[in-house]
Amino acid sequence: MITRKFELGSIYGLPEVRITMNDGVPIPMPVVQIRSTTIHVFVVINQLEDVGEDFWNAVRDCALLAGTGATIAGFFPGGVAALPTFMQIFGTCAASKGFNLVSEQVQLDTETTYGEWV
Repeated sequence: MITRKFELGSIYGLPEVRITMNDGVPIPMPVVQIRSTTIHVFVVINQLEDVGEDFWNAVRDCALLAGTGATIAGFFPGGVAALPTFMQIFGTCAASKGFNLVSEQVQLDTETTYGEWV
C-alpha cells in the first residue's frame, strides 16, 4: 500500500497556558507561561499500487480545490458542512480526472505543532 499526505492548510489554535513555580529565588512564586499552537490539516490517500506521478498530481490538485471549498463551508454556522463539502468536491474532482477512489482510501488528518513556552 502506498500512502501520501497532502497539506490542505493550517490555522492557529488556542494558546496553551500553564503555571509553574519560579525556582532559584528565595521565595518561590507562581509564573504564568503561554505557548502558541498551530493545527495543520492533511488529506491522506492510501493507494493499493503505484499509479504514477500523474495520479498523485491530480489528487493534490483535487485536495487543494476541495480544501478551499471546505474552508468556505466552514465559515457557516457550526462548520458542520465542511467535511461533507470536502468529500463531495474531492470525489467529483477525482472522478472528472478518471480516478476512482473509495472512501476508505481518503482520510483527513490533523497535527498540532507547539511553540515555545514564554
